[in-house]
Amino acid sequence: MTVVGSGIPAAEIDQILQQIRRAKTAHLRWRAYAMALSTGYAVEEGQLPMDHTECQFGHWYYSVPEELSSLPEFQAVEQPHQQVHAIYREIFQQLFNQPEPSFWQKLMGQKATDAENRKIAEKKLELLNDKSREMLDVLDVLEKTLQQMQG
Repeated sequence: MTVVGSGIPAAEIDQILQQIRRAKTAHLRWRAYAMALSTGYAVEEGQLPMDHTECQFGHWYYSVPEELSSLPEFQAVEQPHQQVHAIYREIFQQLFNQPEPSFWQKLMGQKATDAENRKIAEKKLELLNDKSREMLDVLDVLEKTLQQMQG
């Protein structure tokens, strides 16, 4: 039996809801790695893809069937997800892609510059958290929509 108006077989909704919960968990894990790396903790290479299509959540999001991807509630997830990655890219560049310090900067120390970069990164981390929460809120709406379709 297919849920009226969605094209999603009723039997698949439970499976989709489980996939959404796993995707949320993958996003929360990615966010935790982003926070850790941004605050100076080592993170293994590959745990923090910069591109929104390369993270675990993105792999799931861009591989779902059209019946799900055509729902407006599903489509609403894409923008905050892309924004989260764009903000993370900015944080990474702020902290790690700084030009090589000059001899004088090395001699005098770069603490002020590092402190300024950390302060800017902290502000951007707050924004990343806000966008991440927005993304999770939109996913909650998607879950509720699917649960209502289920009856």
